Amino acid sequence: MKGREQKLPVVILSRTNYGEADLIITFLSREHGKMSGLAKHGRKSRKRFGNIFSSPALVELTFTSAPGRDLVYLERGDILKSFEVPAGEIKALALVGYGLELVDGLTAPGDQAPEIFDLLAWFLERLAPVEKMMEEAFIFQVRLLKAAGFGPSLARCGVCGREVSDMDSPALSPALGGLACRPCAPSGFPVPHGSLKLMALIQSLDLGKVGRARVSARVIEEVQPFLRAYITYILNRELKSVRFMDQALGKGVI
Repeated sequence: MKGREQKLPVVILSRTNYGEADLIITFLSREHGKMSGLAKHGRKSRKRFGNIFSSPALVELTFTSAPGRDLVYLERGDILKSFEVPAGEIKALALVGYGLELVDGLTAPGDQAPEIFDLLAWFLERLAPVEKMMEEAFIFQVRLLKAAGFGPSLARCGVCGREVSDMDSPALSPALGGLACRPCAPSGFPVPHGSLKLMALIQSLDLGKVGRARVSARVIEEVQPFLRAYITYILNRELKSVRFMDQALGKGVI
């Protein structure tokens, strides 16, 4: 027996082929967080779903749920706003895939996620113009980690408690969840004070103002190795999209 019908704005995170024509869709909404649903004949039914599963977009998805079922039943969907990736921009396409997979990996099913939903929409809207997409991707990662409950500590050493202002050579350690002085974490990633201050600023600003943060290529180069290692540590695996991203942007750029 089906439950009541619901209609929500969502972002599609992933799709998996199921059977000959069906799809398993994972999506994110502000109200219910991450959910998964079955789209019967989803690979063929243009009337019910159009192309909502094939391009990044804000989608109005109608679905019903059945008691005791993990998957909801997807009835139909319409695009509310398409996040256009510039034609031929393989770098932007790679960042879209990375961003969607990262949100999928850092969110748990059923947890309300208004901040993460808004952040993901913010990120997808800013992949054009492509000139600033590396800056936006950096901001997105730092903000997403905090919103998902994994924001790296930036104020004091996770071992001895020394404050960052008292450190000559601060470092970031994935295993310690953030800041550490070099004697406490000799294998940590060295990050200058200026980059740490920028990360703290990005964590604290309202989403409407965070785009004002000026992220240089040097800051990305200094911090990104830690971010990649930290995300891999949290998830206990490397994201599948990383290989494609390395091919499109250059290894380790993001």
